[in-house]
Amino acid sequence: MQLPTYEKDHYELDNGEEIHREYPDSFWIPDSEVRESLSAGDLVKLIFRMEEKKGSDDVSVERMWVEVTNKHESLYEGVLDNDPSGSNCVHCGQTVYFQPCHVIAVHDE
Repeated sequence: MQLPTYEKDHYELDNGEEIHREYPDSFWIPDSEVRESLSAGDLVKLIFRMEEKKGSDDVSVERMWVEVTNKHESLYEGVLDNDPSGSNCVHCGQTVYFQPCHVIAVHDE
């Protein structure tokens, strides 16, 4: 269980906290308490930075929903809830590991 890396997985996740610090007036993220207390079944939005095709230098960046399935010590485990439009390196149903810093939105029912 580890975070995805561009070299190994052909994608990585952008850090929403860093983007929020850089653009606090225009890039909002949920409070840390919300991001740190997710449960199985919660839907969260993450920013995926992916190779358009494995081995390609072209990059696709998309915001996509992930359903939380489990919480481990420092990582969440989830399942990607949609297919990207600009990459064939990830797919719906794929397991994704992430941290609270990667969460940019939590779906409200």
